[in-house]
Amino acid sequence: MFFSEDNIATSSTTLFSMLLDNFPDMIHSVDERGDIIFFNRKANEMLGYTDEELAGMNISRLYAAEVWEAVQQGFKEIKRTGEKSVESLFVAKDGTRIPVELRTLAIRDTQGAFLQTFTISRDLRKLKEMQESLIHAGRLAAVGELAAGVVHDLNNPLSAVMLANTVLEQLFRNTEINRDELNDQIFTACDTIRESTETMEHLTTRLRDFMRGVKESHITVDLFDPINDALCILAYRIRKNKIEVCCPVIKGRHWVRGDRNQIEQVFLNLFANACDAMSACKCRRLNISITREIKHYQPCWQCDVIDTGEGIAPDQQKKIFKAFQTTKPRGKGTGLGLSIARTILTEHGGEIQLNSEPGRGSTFSVILPVMS
Repeated sequence: MFFSEDNIATSSTTLFSMLLDNFPDMIHSVDERGDIIFFNRKANEMLGYTDEELAGMNISRLYAAEVWEAVQQGFKEIKRTGEKSVESLFVAKDGTRIPVELRTLAIRDTQGAFLQTFTISRDLRKLKEMQESLIHAGRLAAVGELAAGVVHDLNNPLSAVMLANTVLEQLFRNTEINRDELNDQIFTACDTIRESTETMEHLTTRLRDFMRGVKESHITVDLFDPINDALCILAYRIRKNKIEVCCPVIKGRHWVRGDRNQIEQVFLNLFANACDAMSACKCRRLNISITREIKHYQPCWQCDVIDTGEGIAPDQQKKIFKAFQTTKPRGKGTGLGLSIARTILTEHGGEIQLNSEPGRGSTFSVILPVMS
């Protein structure tokens, strides 16, 4: 079959349009003002709008309110740098919230002036469901290890309650003790019982929530709380391994927005890994510190978890955050922990970094945006 040059140009344009319209991901372009000037069929399917509704619509109507400020900053960055990849959140016409991965390029004229964007948006709902299942699997894998330590930690407050109960019985049977002394000792025993039961309640509640994976909406979280809850759950393992913990994190200072249980899972995994890494070392010290840094033009809290363990070989450092990768002996780890930690932090707009040298320990840095 013969094609003239005009026919070839026309067929190429038609073919390109067909490819875009049948592309499996949403594609759209916006102009300088942020108004939509192009979209493919997938945009209609994903968002539920008609052609007439989408044409000329400002992109501010596509995004969830909580991400709009970040979208505006990202638009400025695209104009400046020419491209950007990020996760964000669309809201469909019926109110459905759609997590998406955006890959955006800036299209410029021959003089380099910005004309429009070209954005591919991938629907992440199925991926997020799989990630949630992975997080839950990792949580359940850790429960067995944690339960043994928590049960051991319950022995101390339980013993205190039993002792206080014995003291109370003896006081009531002692008819020679005067009333004032009796009252003082009763109040002391009651305080012991109250404090011990509060300790037991805190331990069992945190373990239960961790095991069930109670999913919370993203709220204001003080990093002091998930860090100290994780240390509390691992207290037995820390004592058993004779690890010195230095954690000068101050309450009420380091605020982020997120799911407290998931952030706790990140720290729980890092602290547990640190304990394992130091098990055969003479010096066993775990340092936890938080500093304010600027990452990707954004103020962030950087929480460094530093151990004096065996360290991680350079060839392993490249693989350590992949699922089912572990440096532990067979049967000692699932290889899910760090992969899950990275997934959780990515969903929170953060990241995790590693700096390690064999024989000199490791530093895992948890980075989360500052709550403004």
